[in-house]
Amino acid sequence: MNDVLIIQRIFPKYRKDILDELHQHINFTLIHAKSNSGIKQVSAPYSKTIGSFQYSKKESGQFLNVFKYILKNKPKVIVHEFSIGVLSLIPTYLLARVLGIKFLLWGHGYDRTKGFNPKKSLNDKLRLYLVKKVDAVIFYGSEAKTLYSEYVSCDKLFVAFNCLNTKVLSSIRDRLEKEGREKIKNRIGFTKKYNLIFIGRILAFKQPQILLDIYDYLYNEHGDIIGIHFVGDGEYLNQVKDMVKHKRIEKNITFYGAIHDDIKNGELLYCSDLMVMPGPVGLSVNHAFNFDCPVVTFEHNKHSPEIEYLINEKTGFIVETRTAEAMALIISKYLKTQDIQYKMKINSRKMIETTCSIDSFIKGFVDAIKFVQCKK
Repeated sequence: MNDVLIIQRIFPKYRKDILDELHQHINFTLIHAKSNSGIKQVSAPYSKTIGSFQYSKKESGQFLNVFKYILKNKPKVIVHEFSIGVLSLIPTYLLARVLGIKFLLWGHGYDRTKGFNPKKSLNDKLRLYLVKKVDAVIFYGSEAKTLYSEYVSCDKLFVAFNCLNTKVLSSIRDRLEKEGREKIKNRIGFTKKYNLIFIGRILAFKQPQILLDIYDYLYNEHGDIIGIHFVGDGEYLNQVKDMVKHKRIEKNITFYGAIHDDIKNGELLYCSDLMVMPGPVGLSVNHAFNFDCPVVTFEHNKHSPEIEYLINEKTGFIVETRTAEAMALIISKYLKTQDIQYKMKINSRKMIETTCSIDSFIKGFVDAIKFVQCKK
């Protein structure tokens, strides 16, 4: 499969492992810009940086200078990030049509915080118009495909489940399992019986401070056997640290900063009982499941497609009542029930090996490329 061009606003580090793996199956070139966002960005032998300009404060508000590259290289297939905030998207689609290039969209498909309503939303009308016009669409999750299938033939709609490189992470987990959880806990300094972890950017809308309130509830019930671990940097980090000092619970709360090492993150997750993410969840769900760590979050409409992997009381918990007390009660019950812990470990591993595996992602992507290549 030669002559495939993927266009993205940026090349984030968390996506590199899966694109490395995809490149073994599709000989593509990735062109992308760079931004000043808090997301760590990288490059690869198959990637090229292009120019762009930011026309709005939104991260997606960019115009990508892709036209010179397309005219020079004339790819047979273009896979473009599905973000209508990218001002160059429609001109790129029109250029592809003029040149006879197959054109695919890849992304969320809609704004999950607002839902999908093309009858009322102008943005959704535009999204639906594009989906009808392009050769195929690759969605991050099955929910978007279901929504669009009411308006568009399913033949051109594909799902490449958003994931991490499960092959790499599972091999790390297998090595950790051979060493043993208790040995690793001693080695990395986990001194408490129960450990809860938050991994991600420490931002206010993710509500990381709720873990401190949860700690209070758990401490009152279980005593001084609870450890809280924060992995990540962000503009809200100092405020969370100040709250910890105010509560005088520094000895039970650990801040690691941002960690980009798969092994170190794997050790922290493998030794944690639960990942607690009060705000929106994303690929952190995949990350946790790879290391036998169920996830607990609140129910709301701001979750990314990865929420599809979090099945309530199967692979984690989705708490309807959005209070620290309600979440703490569920966490406490989980910590005291070994049968639930074992079942969730089995269920999360099954989810990683099937739905959100790297093989599932590659299949969805490759199937979409083959589909457009066979179209006349």
